[in-house]
Formats: sequence, structure tokens, C-alpha cells
Amino acid sequence: MKRISVPKRWLALAAVCAATLAALAVFAALAANRRPPAEPQPAAQTAVQTATQEEAAGSGVPAAPVPDKGEFVPVAESRYLTLKANPATGHFIVTDKRSEDVWKSYPEEAGSRDGQNQGKWLSNLESPVMISYVEFNVRRDLAKESNLKEGKGLVTGFAATGQGFQVRYEFPELGFVIPVEVRLGEDYVETKILKDGLKDARIFTEEERKTKKDNEARLVSVRLYPFLGAHTSEQTDGYLLLPDGPGAIVDFKRDRAGTNHYYNERVYGADWAYSANAKFSIRRSVRAPVFGIKAGEKSLLAVIHEGAEYANVVAAPSGTFSPYNWATAEQQYRFMDYQYTNTKKTEGYVTFTKELTATDRSVRYYLIAGGDDGYVRMAARFRQYLIDEVGMKRLPAGDDKLALQLHVLGADAERGFLWDSYLPLTTTAQAQEIVQELNAVGVERMSVTYLGWQRKGYSSYGGSFPLPGKLGGNEGMRQFADFVHAKGYRLYLDGSNYAFNNTGGDGFRRNRDGLRDNGASVISYRRRGTDKTLVSPRFASKVIEKDLDKMRALHVDGLVFGQGIGSLLNTDYNDKYAATREEAVQIQQRMFGMTKDALGHVQVEDGNIYTWKYVDHIHGLPVDGSGDLFVDRQVPFLQIALHGLVTYSSEYGNDSDDYETAFLKGIEYGAVPSFVVTYAKSQQLLETRSLGQFFSTYYKDWLQEMAAQYQRYDEALGDVQQQWITGHRALADGVFETAYGNGKRIVVNYNERPYAGDGWTVQPRDFVVVK
Repeated sequence: MKRISVPKRWLALAAVCAATLAALAVFAALAANRRPPAEPQPAAQTAVQTATQEEAAGSGVPAAPVPDKGEFVPVAESRYLTLKANPATGHFIVTDKRSEDVWKSYPEEAGSRDGQNQGKWLSNLESPVMISYVEFNVRRDLAKESNLKEGKGLVTGFAATGQGFQVRYEFPELGFVIPVEVRLGEDYVETKILKDGLKDARIFTEEERKTKKDNEARLVSVRLYPFLGAHTSEQTDGYLLLPDGPGAIVDFKRDRAGTNHYYNERVYGADWAYSANAKFSIRRSVRAPVFGIKAGEKSLLAVIHEGAEYANVVAAPSGTFSPYNWATAEQQYRFMDYQYTNTKKTEGYVTFTKELTATDRSVRYYLIAGGDDGYVRMAARFRQYLIDEVGMKRLPAGDDKLALQLHVLGADAERGFLWDSYLPLTTTAQAQEIVQELNAVGVERMSVTYLGWQRKGYSSYGGSFPLPGKLGGNEGMRQFADFVHAKGYRLYLDGSNYAFNNTGGDGFRRNRDGLRDNGASVISYRRRGTDKTLVSPRFASKVIEKDLDKMRALHVDGLVFGQGIGSLLNTDYNDKYAATREEAVQIQQRMFGMTKDALGHVQVEDGNIYTWKYVDHIHGLPVDGSGDLFVDRQVPFLQIALHGLVTYSSEYGNDSDDYETAFLKGIEYGAVPSFVVTYAKSQQLLETRSLGQFFSTYYKDWLQEMAAQYQRYDEALGDVQQQWITGHRALADGVFETAYGNGKRIVVNYNERPYAGDGWTVQPRDFVVVK
């Protein structure tokens, strides 16, 4: 349930190093989408040709990477959009009928100057598709990059479909065929790389084999229309929106210091099946597969709709590789891995996986017209996507009281000289006392989560039942649940422990039931003095299903998943429980679904988007980013999208190095307060196996502060829990305003001096509610 807290200056330094390494190793590749295109029409096969930099400069034509072959013809129209396509290149132009805004699948010409686009990156910018590939018979550890022009590609099979068009991008020398479909929705254009018809192997004739070597080239990744919406910083004001933390803004800047500004993160985080000898990113995991571009008054929100589990979000501001600010989705079809060559696993080599992960891959680009509040409008459109496509629903109307998120630490293993012992920190009877005292000092509504409830405590995984007698046993938990219900609250148990096993409980056998990587090794790691083995998701699902009846007998209201369930996504190469990354999403969703069906409720800790439709609350929703120096500011993109659909909290109020700022950030971002407490005094946590990570948990030290924060949160946000966030802006440096659908505005001042508005003043390090 607890995420490691790293000082921001360390994050910033590490992010700079990671970005530099990424820029040096960057693949410049990627592309497209699904089922076979229509039959080719006459004269539809064309070699991609574009004026060179020198030709353009010599003729007086601006050296902008624009398609110069053929014309754009109308192919589709929807309620709000029109689509024109170029049959010779497969590029397209979308026009918003509401505003006459135009978006192109290639970089915007305005602001591009002679000499800025050169060499490899000129051909990248001109091409509708970029790829990376590996030659297994030449250098199996190295991905080469190319694009349609440089790779002497062909555009074939162009055909209008009524809703858009289909086209094939072919690389004859490599044997690659990438079938693509582009179609219009009501307010979006969707680009898709089709699984059916995707080819990545050249077939050599007998005669060719005598004279040519088969390099065994295989596709690694594709970027389709990678510079859709790309703009320079010369003539356009705007920014990139990246899915880092709550949302990261990278402004269009004419003079940005340095050149190593590169963002490349895998959606849903790293896949541990390919983790041998790998260094994981230190950036925050991408929880929602989105990114955006604001250019002038218009905005574009991109959502990776299909195949997000195999995609990266890639972006760079102007001056990094080209004069353009751009963001795109990189679709991964093979993955870098480390193969051991001896039984002791001390030697091996780097290679790419042999099998092609072929699934449909699509990205939807939502066109958003008008207004300076680009990320607010993007978040509002993403909210509608969550309702229409993900299945989330608006919170029901209720009373005007929010619920304090109270987490109670039950027990853990106490370190011993020869062996550990069991150390209860908060029994069920003591937890009841804590709730009673909080209620007495003014906390009117709570949601209680019990951590470390399992039989051997917080750092032990597997075999949770029966509950230990020193904690209160099954009967004690049942009585505590009944007490909580009598107050009108809910009681949850921490369910993150089901992702791991280190006790052999539940019949777990490491070599039989553990999650295995691509080299067939069981994945284990050590953290905070505790060894953990990741459990195969299918095994974990069976254990949870078996335990749900026992939990129902305890009268608890639900589970809170996190860590390995809902926030960590891995391929499983265990032959007994094998699962692709795509199937792992479905297994995790099944865990959430059956828990909700059996107990009534389920929550998640910093969970991925595919869990959101099941949950009543999201814990640990980030309010800070990863510390990249090229990010200009953080914005509450996720919070704006989620507010009114589900409640959320960020870090514990008593587990922050600056709890006053954390409190103000929660108010600004529309969160609810969250605390983690024990009945035992805080110093006892230092005696445990893994709870020394928590700063200060003794509930009496925080009783009055919890009540005070709860009252202030409730004053500000109690009556807007079901309201959409309709606005967010900076009124001045360190002063921010959040607006809600019922007209309420909340202004937060992070400064050390007052800020005066129109008829109101907000004091230093405080907030004010403006009706």
C-alpha cells in the first residue's frame, strides 16, 4: 500500500541522467493499425518521394516537411469533422467544422525555416510511419531505425471506406507490410495498425538465397503518423501534455536550454518478464494512456484506445531532435530481453524476443476547439471517454460530507536475534477505540482500511487466514466491522498482499506458482528487509476467489488492491499459468470484478486505468511528477478528469516531509484527506521488519490535526464531491484557482504573503472559498 518517498532533488537528477541516456539510445521508430485493407485500386502503388532540403532551398520553397506528391481528396465526414486524405502518401488533414481548426498528420509548416530540418530527421518528419527493427542474423541486440522514405517504402492499397480510408505501408527490402486504417468518429480521428495483414518477414526465393544473405529482419516498434499535430515554437504558443504524475506541461519555447529533453515511458510501467539485467525507469508509471498538444487556441487529446499495454508515450520539445514540439504513441511488437547461457545465470546476452506480439493498435485523437484552458478541456473530454468507453459512472447525489480515509496498521514481524516474532501495533479493539475518538472530536464520516491484518503481519504474504488471536482473531475483526457499520462507515482490508508470497501459505510453491520471466526464472526481489516472490496472476486470482467467502464472514465491505494487482502489469512465462500482458489486464480486472460482486466494494492504490470502473476510491493519486527538468509545471489533469466519477486521495497527511503543502495541494486538486495510524507509539515501528518507512503514526499525536484537516477539507470540498471540475488556472505565481460545476471556486495560496482578489483575500499558506 505504501509507495517509496524519494527526495525531489534526487528524482530531478536521476531524471536528467535517464533522459540523457534515453536520448543517446533512442530508437527513432514506430507506426500503425489492423484488419486487411480493401483491394488496391489502379495506380495506387507509389514510391514515397519528397523534395530534399537542398532542392527546397534552391527553389525558394520553405524547407518544411510536407507531402509534395498528389492532392488531398475528401474521404469522410462526421457530425463535427471532415477528413481529406492523400492517396499517394496516406497523409491526411482533419478540419473541425465547429471552429474551422485544421489538424494535419504531418508537421505544421508555419515556423519551419531553411536549415532546421536536415538529414535523417527531415525524412522522419516527412514520413507517415517510422519503424525500428532488429536483424537477428547480424546484431540481435541492436534495434535499427528507419522510416518510409529512408526505407524506400511503398504506399499501396489506398481505398476509401466511407468512414475514412485504408492503406498499406510496405518495406520491400525488409519484407514488412503495415496495414493501416484511419476513420472519423463524431469528434475524433482514429488511426489504427491492423493485426490482420501485418507482416514482418521477407520471403526469399531460391535464387535470391544464392546471392543474398537473409538478415532475418524483424519488426520491433512502429510509430504511425508520429508528427500529427506537431508545431514549431516560432509562430505558435502552446504546450505538450504528458502523462507524468497528475499531468505534466512542456511549453513551446523558442530558446530551451540543452538538447536532452526526451520523454519515452511505457504505458502501465515496465514488464518484469523482461527485467533481467535491465534498469527500470525512475519516472512515475503512466497510469492512463493519454497525451495532448495545445497549439494556439486549439487542443488535441490523444488516447491510446487499443493495445495500450504494448505502447509507449514518446515526446520531445523543439530543439531536441528537430524544430518541432511533438508527442506520439510508439507501438511495441518485440521486447529487449536478456538470455542466460549457463545454468548459474551468470552469463548471457541481450536480444529481442522472437515472437511477434500482433494485436490491433489504435489511437484516438480528439479535436478540442477554442479557449486558453487547454488541459482543462482535454481532461473534460477524457472524462467523457472514461464514461463512454471505460464504463465509469458519475457519483450518485448524496449528502455534503466527505469521508476521511483512515488506514490502520495492524501488525508486523518484529526483528529478533535468532528469529522474528509477531508484534501487534493496533488490535481490532484498539482500532475501534481510534475510530470512536476521531468521531468524538468531529470526524463525522470515515472509510477505514486495515493494513497488516494477515496472519503473520504486514511483511508476510500468503496464508492470511485465520486472523491471529493477538490482533483479535476473526471474531474481533467481525465485531470491528459491525461497529464501523453502526457508525455508517465502511471497512476494507488491504488486498495488495495477494500479489506476493513468502510464507508458502495458500499451497504456494515457488517453482510451481511463481511469476516467471522470459528466461523461465521466478521473479523475486528484496525490499525493506523482506523477500518477496511475485505470484502468477492466475494463481493469485484463485486464492482471492477462495478467500472471498472468508472475508464475507468477517462482514468487511471490500478489499484495497495495489502494488502487484492493479498497478503492476507483467507477462507471465510460467507454463502452468502463462499469460500475455494483455491477458494479465483481464485477469486483474476479474479480481476487481469478483471482489466487488462478493463484498460490494473495491478500491485501488495508484491504479491503472483498466481498474477505475470497478473502484469506489483511488488512494495515492499522484500530485507531483518525476522531476524532469524540461517539464515546466504540473497540472491536475487526472484529477479534473476523475472528479465527480470517483473520490481520490494522495499521500498520507502524516507521512509527508511537508504536510502543510500536501494539505494545500489536496485542497487545490479536489482530494479527500488520508492518514495512516497505529495505536502503538511511532518508535515501535522501528522494531518491525518493514514499517520503519512510515514517519509518524501514533494516533494521539495526530488526533487533533486529523480532525482539523477533515473539517477544513469538508468546508471546501464536502458539497462538490459529485461536481465536475470545470476550471483550473494560476491567478499569480503560487496562487491557483479551481472551479466546480455548481459555481464554487477555491483559491489556494502557497506563498508567504496574502493575495487579494475581487472582494476577497487569501492568507499566506491558506485557501479561501469563493461563492
